[in-house]
Amino acid sequence: MDPSRGLDFGLGLRARHPSMLAEHSRQAEEAGFNHIWLYDSPRCAEPYVSLPYCAMATKRAVVGLAVTNTLTRDPTVVANSFATLAILTGGRVKLGLGLGDSAVKFIGRKPHRFDAFRESVDVVQGLLRGERVSYNGRRLALPAVPEVKPPLLLAAEGPRTFDFAGAAADGAIISPGGSPRFLGYAIGKIREGAVRAGRDPEALHVCAWTHCVVGETTEQAMDALAPEVGRTLVKAAVRIPPEVLGASEPLLSAELRAQVLEEATRQDHEYDLAQTMRAALGDDLFREMTLVGTPGDCARKIAELRRVDGLSQLIVNVYGEDRESALRALGGGMAG
Repeated sequence: MDPSRGLDFGLGLRARHPSMLAEHSRQAEEAGFNHIWLYDSPRCAEPYVSLPYCAMATKRAVVGLAVTNTLTRDPTVVANSFATLAILTGGRVKLGLGLGDSAVKFIGRKPHRFDAFRESVDVVQGLLRGERVSYNGRRLALPAVPEVKPPLLLAAEGPRTFDFAGAAADGAIISPGGSPRFLGYAIGKIREGAVRAGRDPEALHVCAWTHCVVGETTEQAMDALAPEVGRTLVKAAVRIPPEVLGASEPLLSAELRAQVLEEATRQDHEYDLAQTMRAALGDDLFREMTLVGTPGDCARKIAELRRVDGLSQLIVNVYGEDRESALRALGGGMAG
């Protein structure tokens, strides 16, 4: 990435209730965040309804989903929805697509098979480019195509999605995204995929998604954030090669790995899972995978993430009782 482009900042908004949407979107924009990202998950307000609302509540911020999927959402619906939103907002939209995480697992379904996912991405990309595509034995095109195609970013969490994001998408969303060590590894793999496909790796928009609490003390902030990061810590322990994190062996025993992978599919086990993972992994890895602590702690971590080569945007999912103050504090760190 060209260093002159700097680092963008986005608010990851896990809106448990629709009343959070407008207020936190406006607060984030005022604090200097230039993107608002919503979840597509049964634990959050319906995002395809919420995105236009967030766009209306802000003046400049780009809105997007990090991420949606083509299992609970048909690829033709995904493409038409984002084409329409891009036209209505003057292009203030980005689209994140993944194999299917909590949106799929929490309703007892399995993520997309990779080959089927590739085909769905091709359909969405083709429609957004204004092409007539083949789908289920039919030739289809969108009724209206935006002047500028909305960027499509892929959720990239392992070897196949790293390679595919570099080869076929406009960029990637890496989760968990708080670890500079993992980000360096992941971005390297994504860039390799771009080079193999004959694409310019410098042109990719690569985002890191992480969770955050800003508190008066580091311990207070970690205690407040801990209930929210169980699934993130599972990803760190299961999907990241141990050597990337400086470990010589798997971070979880086979028995505990099987237990937490099952619990990660259960919305009603989310907070118990967080306690299990924090106890198993300890607080050092917890801190590495998140943005947590005092304003000074967070500013130092942001400065460290700025130095990750190829990182375009940091998406921060902010929790805590006083989110407005946290957003202002992060805004100070962003300006550094």
